[in-house]
Formats: sequence, C-alpha cells, structure tokens
Amino acid sequence: MDDSLLALLDQLVAEPPAAAQNWQAWQIRPITGGANNLLYRATRAPFDYAIKFTVRDDRNRAQREYAALCALQEAGLTVAPRAVWSDRQRYPQPVVVQTWLDGATLSAPPQTAAEWDALINHYCTIHTLTPTHTTVDLAEATLNVASGAAGKALIQQHLDRLPITTRPVSLQTILAWFALWRPPTWAPPRRALCRVDANWRNFIRRDEGWASVDWENSGWGDPAFELADLMTHPAYDAMPATHWAALTQTYAERTADSTAILRVTTYYTMMLVWWAVRWARYLYEVPRGLDARLVERPANWQQETEQKYAQHMARLVAHIAVNHGEFL
Repeated sequence: MDDSLLALLDQLVAEPPAAAQNWQAWQIRPITGGANNLLYRATRAPFDYAIKFTVRDDRNRAQREYAALCALQEAGLTVAPRAVWSDRQRYPQPVVVQTWLDGATLSAPPQTAAEWDALINHYCTIHTLTPTHTTVDLAEATLNVASGAAGKALIQQHLDRLPITTRPVSLQTILAWFALWRPPTWAPPRRALCRVDANWRNFIRRDEGWASVDWENSGWGDPAFELADLMTHPAYDAMPATHWAALTQTYAERTADSTAILRVTTYYTMMLVWWAVRWARYLYEVPRGLDARLVERPANWQQETEQKYAQHMARLVAHIAVNHGEFL
C-alpha cells in the first residue's frame, strides 16, 4: 500500500475533518448520510479513494465489504468500486479503502420503467456471482435465509431481543398470526452474492449499467431473499403491490429461476413481519443505548420512528388481509 495513504488514514483518525480540507497533497471531503460509518473522499492525482471507518461489531463490516469488492473484481463484474485496502486492527474503527465510483447517485427511488429495469439488471448481474466463480472467502450475508423455517427462526432471533412487556399490542397481534402461518417449502436454492442493502441512495447510474456502493453487510445467500428485502425496504414504501408483482416476474424470467416467485412472495411476508419487529426494537433499544452508531441521530428520531412503525403496521395488516385471507 502507498505510504502516503497510510499517513492519510492516520491523520483522519487523529483529526477527523468536519468539512472539506487539504492535507499535504490530499483533498479530503467528508461524505455524510451514513449512520454506521465515517466516510471520506480523498483525492490526490492519480488516486481517488473512498475511505470508510466502520462501527466495530461482530459483522466485521470493513473486511466483509473489502472481500465482496475483491470477489466482484475477480469475477470481472464492474458493478462496484475496486478494493484497495482494509485493516481491522490499526485503528479504533476498522477501515476499508476503495476506489471512488464516478456516476450520478440517485436522488429518489427509480421513477421510470427504464430505471427500474436498470436496477433489476444490476441485481441479476450481482447474483451471477456464486461460490464456484471466486476464490475469495466470503461470509454468509448478514440478513438472508433460504427457507421458510429459517425465516421464522430469523424473526424469532430478533424478537428475543425485545422484552415481551415492551412489545406493542399491534405487534403482538401480528405475531400471534405469524406463529400459526405455515410458509411453503422448496428445494435448496442456488447461493449467490447478495448486497443486503437495498437503499436507493447506494445505487449509481452509469451508461454501461448501474453500480452500487456500501457492501458492508454482503455475503452468500438466496438471491430471491434479496429481492424481497428490496421490496420491503422502507425507502420504497410508496410503491404499489402490483409493481412488485411485475418486478418479481421480470426477475424470475431473467434469472431462469423456477421457484423465484414462490420464494420472493414468501420472503416478502416474512420481511414485512421482520420490519415490524425491527421498528419496535429501535423504539426500545435506542433510548437504552443498545443501538450504538458512529453518527448521532436527529433530535426527532423517536417521533419519526413511531410514525414509520405505524405506517408499516398498516401496510402489513393490509398485506395479510389481501394475501392470506386474514383480517386483523
């Protein structure tokens, strides 16, 4: 690694810049918007880097991101930045360095059929990367399952972190239904690389095809689960159910995956329940200091979270009523 880059990393840790500045031959600009990392763009001809210091937790975010970028590069897939360096030991926060990815970042969810087509193509490309296509040692995706039983177990793991006495009545009603629901079964699906972060802010338009950043939760998993994760992500709440049905059909056709629609629709229900639990966990954990972040939350975080929880529960109840013949 270039010694000047190592010196730059030392400087960023010693004196984290709050605004754009020059340091020696480097031009440094903080990039805001993330909660679990401190991100900088550092430029010094001919170098142009994205430098991310991540929260230290059991996900091993920096190394996970570095490994995913290496695997994509090895497979010849130009859908992400190129990995430069990663270190977990030298600094208080693990760091990953990657090339800065030029292109137009999205300012909102996809707005046109062409944009949605570009997004689904991006996912299809990522999902061509399977364990047989890389020598890089990748972990399992941080949020993914490959069966209905595993999905139920995943939700129970998150629910176990929410004391019964703090669970809203509306959530308990959903959980009572979910305990009785029996998801369908299927043969073990093909494993592929999954991003695990569907937020539209991480996708970048380019003429040669869309790319994406922020791979710190990525890993092996069922690619159909990733599509359900996209469909249930709060960033896309405004999209109607008919849109997702068409998107799922397109994905199944382009990947020639015979059980994709069954798996996506099953995971969709599961992830709606998972998000209900997750919003409730935020409301319980944050005031108790149980959800540490590197960036402070806004002052009105609780009001916003309560509103999002209520909106999500309305969506979930409507989904169950329409698709599972139940009225809560």
